[in-house]
Amino acid sequence: MKLSCLQENLKRGLAIVGHAVAGKSTLPVLSNILLATDDGRLKLAATNLEIGITCWIGAKIEEDGAVTIPAKLLSDVVGGLPNDKISLQLDPRTPTVAIKCARYDS
Repeated sequence: MKLSCLQENLKRGLAIVGHAVAGKSTLPVLSNILLATDDGRLKLAATNLEIGITCWIGAKIEEDGAVTIPAKLLSDVVGGLPNDKISLQLDPRTPTVAIKCARYDS
């Protein structure tokens, strides 16, 4: 998966779906947010098994894919980046996601 989007759009989308993230759960995946490419857009989804929230944001998709990332970690990283274009890249060989924004890498 490889894509780019605006920081403010991703931050707003994460805030929306973050309302459905389980605070404490015996299933760790319920503390994650799904990022998936969907018809030229980035799909963000979360559930706590009682409610589920899905949000789509505009993105430039270079490679399709999907990944789940801990909601708190992703929200903190994206919230700390400047209001600029963000690039996300999932390395298919390792379970890592590279996030780049302006001069910042994480």
